[in-house]
Amino acid sequence: MAGSPFQESVERRRPGTSMRGYVMRTLPQSSAILVSNRAPHEPRPEGGFSRGAGGVITALLTLAEVTAADWVACARTDAERSMVAERGATWTAPLIRSKARLHYVSPTPEQYDQYYSVISNPVLWFIQHYLWDLAQQPIINGRIHRAWTNGYVEVNKQVARRVVEVGEGLPYRPLVLVHDYQLYLVPKLVRDQLPGAVIQHFLHIPWPTPQYWKVLPREMRDAILQGLLGCDIVAFQSSLDVRNFLMTCEENAGLAVDERERAVLIDGRVVYARHYPISIDVASTTRLAFSHGVMVEERKLRDWRPQHLIVRIDRTDPSKNIVRGFLAYEKLLAHHPELKGNVQFWAFLQPSRQDVAAYRNYVRRVRQVVQRINAQYGGHGWQPVRLEFGENVRKAMAALRNFDVLLVNPVYDGLNLVVKEGALVNRADGVIVLSENAGAHEELHQHVLSINPFDIEAMASAMHQGIVMSVEERRRLNEAAREVVRANDIARWITSQVQDIRDLAAIPGFRAG
Repeated sequence: MAGSPFQESVERRRPGTSMRGYVMRTLPQSSAILVSNRAPHEPRPEGGFSRGAGGVITALLTLAEVTAADWVACARTDAERSMVAERGATWTAPLIRSKARLHYVSPTPEQYDQYYSVISNPVLWFIQHYLWDLAQQPIINGRIHRAWTNGYVEVNKQVARRVVEVGEGLPYRPLVLVHDYQLYLVPKLVRDQLPGAVIQHFLHIPWPTPQYWKVLPREMRDAILQGLLGCDIVAFQSSLDVRNFLMTCEENAGLAVDERERAVLIDGRVVYARHYPISIDVASTTRLAFSHGVMVEERKLRDWRPQHLIVRIDRTDPSKNIVRGFLAYEKLLAHHPELKGNVQFWAFLQPSRQDVAAYRNYVRRVRQVVQRINAQYGGHGWQPVRLEFGENVRKAMAALRNFDVLLVNPVYDGLNLVVKEGALVNRADGVIVLSENAGAHEELHQHVLSINPFDIEAMASAMHQGIVMSVEERRRLNEAAREVVRANDIARWITSQVQDIRDLAAIPGFRAG
């Protein structure tokens, strides 16, 4: 495509990819707005806020703090809706070291349920993680169409209106940072009303192939693509996601794509696709790993720890592939009877989306498989699988510090921060068995045992290899993985994005829209 008008447009607007150090940079002459489905904090009954859980929330809090962003989010719960109704939709909420203005959008409970529990989960989530049994599911019926129109589209419109209201009151050109799959329509809606805004949408989950998107009716998948193409930059976790997005634009929408520049031309505008693998705050994660609470949990662990400890820390989501992990462990016990009594698989699981039938059924299947393995192989005071449900960050951190093998075998995953946390804090020369379909595999594949997440024989072999591997080899992998995480930390994730946005906005004559 060299010499074409498209190529010339790309060359004029191409954001730089260089990064000079990991210094946090502010954005001159811009006022940032961070947009997400979920607010960073939830209201306490006695007043004030409690911080949301999870590594992604930590990353977004850091991003909001660095960019001094206002934050727009949905009032998801009765408590949030009541708080907004009684005391207004704009609040001052804590970030990490500073504060931000938090602006709530208040869909009705029915609208939110259709938007989140009918369309976002499971329809979009299942498509983007390749979870549908296409011979039987999904069935796109009137319920889905109504939920799309009255829920997903309506809530996206409400969020976009709030972003525009906030943006119009800011002193500088808005920089709008939209996050995740619940809000695909927001960028174009904002672009139509704030044509001067610089807009980025970050996807935390995988982007599937063009063919798999055709599970959705054309009007839905076209609206999603058009919504994202309201951005200046569409951001992903991995280079594979970028390639799949560009192919989707070309094959499903007939748009001109430049693969070398990772760019799409639409309506005379260039939209860039970039990948910025999310990461963790190394300093705060390390402090937590050495905290008193974690040490207490670690002492408890030592009371029952077997010679060989296999660990997994996950939400009970079908995409996490928990059942196949247990089936692989069952193969390990069958193939290596010498391990009986000397190994235990500790699965510490957080129940997820139990309002969705598919998720409830998956938890039931997890329990059934564990019960069968323990009944078949356990005895004499030994239990092959230790299954726990709950949410205790100190207990999870103690597990990550002490694993011999960490199993992370998702069907597909956007990134998977547990891998990075485990690589950073483990002190047992532990080995990570990692699905090649996890986004983190792109960064860490040289320092883990890679597996196909559908092949339980290969998974069992990798777990065995991790157990019998020499101390020197285990330590080499462990230390190398740790260094990758330290180098590619949360600061680099933020700085890479900010630098590309700065370079784009600084181009002479650049005018979004």
